[in-house]
Amino acid sequence: MSYLYSVLASIGNVQEFAAAGSGWAGDRMKELGATDFNANQIIMGGEMAGMCIVGFEFDSIDAAMAGQAGLYQDAQMLEMMRDTQVNVSRRILFRIQSEIGERQGRYGSVLYIAGRPLDDASAASNLELSWKTISEGANGMIGLQAVAAGASPFQGTVVTSTDSLDDLMAASAKNFADPEMAKRMGEQGWNIVGRVLMNRLV
Repeated sequence: MSYLYSVLASIGNVQEFAAAGSGWAGDRMKELGATDFNANQIIMGGEMAGMCIVGFEFDSIDAAMAGQAGLYQDAQMLEMMRDTQVNVSRRILFRIQSEIGERQGRYGSVLYIAGRPLDDASAASNLELSWKTISEGANGMIGLQAVAAGASPFQGTVVTSTDSLDDLMAASAKNFADPEMAKRMGEQGWNIVGRVLMNRLV
């Protein structure tokens, strides 16, 4: 089991931030306990357009909390955040509940899901069912269950990596047209409340 500490932020100098994240800053976060690090910029997403989602993966909640504290005690990281004009809007802690495929891709999609929390077995089974069609337009999918999201209309997300958003949208339409998927959505009491489309930065 691992956890994703996700940050939604506006970033004034996205290119400089991405360069740091691909180099020394990403390495610094691993020194602070992160097992993975990624950053994406939302291109299509309503009022969230232009903002960035930065994710840090940790092995435990305690490790995520320690990593967060360590980040804000690191003078070089703070200087980089000031120089690139990072302004944090929200932080969410997710648990990685299920995953299939690869995390790599030029683009990303995040589906925001509302409804009853699912057990791990059901979440994994749903992802496997979706993958039968989503794999036609995607490289990988991750199911995230919110642990600490504040007052939020969603309780989880599904993050998908792809090299073609056209292919992903075609596969997604096919997935939601599947009678078995529609049946599970009804029986399990969950529904999609939004989607954003992103460019991969790091």
